[in-house]
Order: sequence, then structure tokens, then C-alpha cells
Amino acid sequence: MKKLFTIMFIVLALLAMTAGTAFAQDATPIMGTVQTVVIETDATTGESIVVITMLDETAGTSQTVKVSLEAAVTLGLVSTDPTTGESIVTEDAVGQTVEIDPTTVILEENTEENQHPVGFELSNFFGDLLGVDYETIMTYHDEGIGFGVIAQALWLSKNLDGGSATFDALLEAKQSGDYSAITLPDGSTPDNWGDVVRAHKKGENLGSVMSHKAKSEVEPTEVPTEIPTEAPTGATTNMPGNGNGNGNGNSASSNGNGNDPSRTRSKIMEPRISPSV
Repeated sequence: MKKLFTIMFIVLALLAMTAGTAFAQDATPIMGTVQTVVIETDATTGESIVVITMLDETAGTSQTVKVSLEAAVTLGLVSTDPTTGESIVTEDAVGQTVEIDPTTVILEENTEENQHPVGFELSNFFGDLLGVDYETIMTYHDEGIGFGVIAQALWLSKNLDGGSATFDALLEAKQSGDYSAITLPDGSTPDNWGDVVRAHKKGENLGSVMSHKAKSEVEPTEVPTEIPTEAPTGATTNMPGNGNGNGNGNSASSNGNGNDPSRTRSKIMEPRISPSV
């Protein structure tokens, strides 16, 4: 009996290690150069958290993530005095290039009880865009498809202006190896999943969703469609040929008798030619 329990324990341990490794491979690291590090107190839990602002030098954009105090210490951005328990930002924190596991990021939104944080974030981001819910995502994950692949299929479905049917077709092709029913944005048919991955735009991955860096829609920039041509109220507009009816001709826009002032000026400026002697 003791031997049986030992075997069962070893099997469970191996399964846990395998699942942990697969999950780690799914999570695309959030990378960037640290710009600011601030230690705050979580208003809900009362625990210390660390807010990190990072610059993605490749994309030229900044993002802010929140991690636990322990995660920040592991990254070398915060140190804690073992005697006093006081935590401070390390002197060389700013300027460091770090890689943050997206599964360690503290989510802004509260997830429902027993929901997987990665599955929740994917369904939260793509749910309205594609109609793919949490249960569908987790069903594919339970079938052995990693979150990284699921995120890739979701991104490509969005780029193809598809929906849940496109998402299903992509993952079915991934499982079967038959990509004949898939058409990429450039009109080609992929030979393998590598072709699908290469069809993605830069920054379209699991990490961008987990860090809330990804945007579901691009807000249009308003451009004026026409330029106003009317003069502002109160402005004087010079309109040649309009007399003022009083015969004075003091206005630059009239000569008092309705004649075109441009013609008058032409006659005045015309050079005189002396007759030949």
C-alpha cells in the first residue's frame, strides 16, 4: 500500500511539473526598459504592490504593470530590509531591462471565482470583438492547446474580420494539420502554423493582452472636411466696383461713382509716352 501511494505521488508530481512547464511556455514575457518604480498599498487587500512603468524600445511605447512586492524583489527592482521589513526601490532599478511573466501581473479587473486569469483576460479582450467566450477558450486549453496558440488564433481572427467560426477553423487546422480551408490576410493559404504566426502584426501576442497594452480598436483622428471661406463677423471685405452711394469715395473699396477702382489705378499708373518731335 505504501508503495502504491509513493507511485501515485510521483505521477501527480510529474503531471504538475508538465502542466507548469506548458503554462510557462504559453506566457509571452512582457519586456521593456524600466522608467519608474513606485511602491503602493493596494486599497482592497492592504498589501504592498509595485507599479512599474516600462518602455518598449522596439515599439516606442510605454506600458504600466502592477506586480507583487515579492515579484519586484525577484526582478531586482525592490529590496526589503530583513530586520525592519521596510521595502525600497533599488538605486539601479530605473534603466534596467526586465522580462515580466504576464501571469504574475496583478489584474486591474476582478476575475470571477475559479476562473483562469489568462483565459479571463483573453475572453475579456476578444469577447465583444469575436464572440468567443471564456468557456470556449478554456475548452480548447483543456484539449491541450496552449494559451499562446489560442491568442494567436484570436488575433488572426480579428485581422481577418472573422468571428468565432474563424477562430474555430484556425484551431481545428492547428489540431489536424490541414490548412486548406484557411486564407491569410494576404490571400495565401498557410502550409503550417508557422505561416499563421508570421501573418500577425507586431505586438499581437498574449503578453500585450495580459499587460493591457493591446488596443481592441484604433480611435479615428478627426480631420476637417472643408475650410471655411466666409469672413469673420465684423471684418471688412474689399469688393471692387461697389460704390458707397454718397459720392465721397473715401472707402478703399469704392470711388463714389461705382467705377471699378482697379481700372482707375491702371490708367493712373500707365506710363505716358511723349509724342515724337
